[in-house]
Amino acid sequence: MLEQYMRYINVPVNKILIDKYGALGIDERTLVVIIRLMDIHNDSNALPDFKTLAKDSMMSEQDISKIIQNMIQNGLLEVETVKEQGKFIEHFNLDPLYKKLGKLVDVDSKPEETVDPSRIRELFEYVELLYGRVISPNEFQRMNSWLDDSGHSPEAIKEAIDLAYQNQVTSLQYVERILNSTEDRKEEPAKRKRMPVRSWLEGEDVLD
Repeated sequence: MLEQYMRYINVPVNKILIDKYGALGIDERTLVVIIRLMDIHNDSNALPDFKTLAKDSMMSEQDISKIIQNMIQNGLLEVETVKEQGKFIEHFNLDPLYKKLGKLVDVDSKPEETVDPSRIRELFEYVELLYGRVISPNEFQRMNSWLDDSGHSPEAIKEAIDLAYQNQVTSLQYVERILNSTEDRKEEPAKRKRMPVRSWLEGEDVLD
């Protein structure tokens, strides 16, 4: 009977905190302390003593003290001392934590930048016109991977294709090497247009 009852005894835990605590730089022990503070804060904003927070855990009072201090220093917890009925009591609130969680959610909710479909279509049409033929399914897939997986812009791809075509090469494998070299070297445009072509044209098979 008690076992069945225990199944339904739950502490409300902020799901965003569970999902994002790592992004806040919070370790698992700090997470446990925060969960306990959230539970306590539902009934009172008086900061419990370290002995209470450490009870039935694997942490000592010193561990709890250090965690609380780190939370305050990292802007996750606010503690203020107030006088009530002649006694000084420490009140706490987790507003800073919620604000930081909110910023993480805002970042995640921002739509990813997408390339205008018309620019992609123009790129494929440009390649087909330049090569004088319809691009193959494999070529189509490879060019899409440059856009989606590697994050190259249509303009950068077009520049690499032009560079390869100037050297009488229509292999997309060669174009891909130009794109990768451009990304790795991050040199001035004039240097990028000379260096890769000279090295790759010397005795290397660049055909698909």
